[in-house]
Amino acid sequence: MKKILLVSIILLSMLTLAIVPTAISTTTEPDFKYNVAPTQELFEEAADFTTPSDPVGTYVPWDVDIVNAENYLNGGEGIYVAVIDTGLVWNWPLFVAPTATIRTDLGKGWSYDIVWNGAGFTETPNPNRGFITKAYEGSGHGTHVTCEIVGYKRSTIGVPPNIVQGVAPKATIIPILGLDTWLVNCPDPNYPGCHAGKVLFRGGDDWMLCSAIDYVAYLAEANGWKIICTNSWGSSQPSPAIRASIDNAITKGVIFVFSAGNAGMAQMGWPGAYPEVISAAGGGWTMQYLGYPPSNPPSPYRWYLSDVPENLNTKNNPIEQIYGVPNNYYDNNWQIYLATFSGRPNAALGQSWKDLDVCAPGCYVVGPYKPEAAWSGTAWANLNAPTAYYGLWGTSMAAPHVAGVAAIVAQYYPTFNQADMEWALKQGAKRLPLSSDTKWLYDQFYGVEFPNNDHDAGSGWLTADNALFGAFVFSRHQTS
Repeated sequence: MKKILLVSIILLSMLTLAIVPTAISTTTEPDFKYNVAPTQELFEEAADFTTPSDPVGTYVPWDVDIVNAENYLNGGEGIYVAVIDTGLVWNWPLFVAPTATIRTDLGKGWSYDIVWNGAGFTETPNPNRGFITKAYEGSGHGTHVTCEIVGYKRSTIGVPPNIVQGVAPKATIIPILGLDTWLVNCPDPNYPGCHAGKVLFRGGDDWMLCSAIDYVAYLAEANGWKIICTNSWGSSQPSPAIRASIDNAITKGVIFVFSAGNAGMAQMGWPGAYPEVISAAGGGWTMQYLGYPPSNPPSPYRWYLSDVPENLNTKNNPIEQIYGVPNNYYDNNWQIYLATFSGRPNAALGQSWKDLDVCAPGCYVVGPYKPEAAWSGTAWANLNAPTAYYGLWGTSMAAPHVAGVAAIVAQYYPTFNQADMEWALKQGAKRLPLSSDTKWLYDQFYGVEFPNNDHDAGSGWLTADNALFGAFVFSRHQTS
């Protein structure tokens, strides 16, 4: 069997090489229209691996607790999760939870070699890019996403190392690079985006991401694996090529989760807006930055390791807790909210409210992350930036939570296809609808007032136990 699989992979590689497009010469900026940029990022703590040792404990972060995945320590066992993103940082074994399974032998990447040609840039497709993020200019986005699913090792100065639990710790990760970063020499100072002799390109295009999706479809069909494919990337424009690849992979049994995008009321991003995929809106906890009740997470104080009430309709008043001024005007009846940046369906673009499926944590989710290269206005920043622990905002963070819950469901219901899983997750989310009243919280980037609309969060807030209940109802309906 192993020999057959090896031969199949070799043949697939040959086929991929055979269909690679020829080099493209251009005098305009390459069209990498898909991106993974979080809306905000906030440094938490530097990593310390100078005296490596085994983790001494496991902690549950708020974002795992609030989707009720904390008790699924074997969550996702036997299920593959393909992470199509920016790959993994070069020293990922220092960060990804040592209990996790990362199939590096299945890791792949698609990118371009980009060079100045005297008038613009020549892009030569590279189907053998590999899945390791560039140490110099690349993004740790894919590492953060992966760790949300399987957990990460937390090692900081003066604090014994520990494991921070993921949503589905036993899922098997297939790391795939479908988006990249290029800091390219540019001798023409008048070229758009050229600063200090260099220009930055970032993201992915149809060829890179279709190749990644087609590869996942191949793995599912060739091996009979149940694969959840999580995608925290998107574009403001639809793509027939991307959609065709997704639809083909769905016929092979792959289940797709996509972020809804960060355009707020303007629109959902594509492919998340396609009705056949499971789309993830991004929300948060009204007691973020504070913890509830005032608790004692491991010192130094880390609010995101504090306990979330089991009943999310537990009343709270974060403004009163911050300022010590009683005022019933700021009372919250629910501890969940929809982020203002979370993409909403836009009917003018042909998007239906039914296309947005569920809501999951997307605000201040902490994990290992490497900032991407950027022009600061005076110099290129984040070059060779170390991987550290960051809080990130974006629906990019919501998608892996949904994928992790889907992996838990697939563990118990491995025959579910795309439509089955979507129905089960949406039915489960309906048990926790986001109310339409205004939420109050402290968020240094987005203010304190968060108005909600009942359709803007999809069916509702997704939790693992409610998703399993929805799956149970679906399975009974199928057999009755």
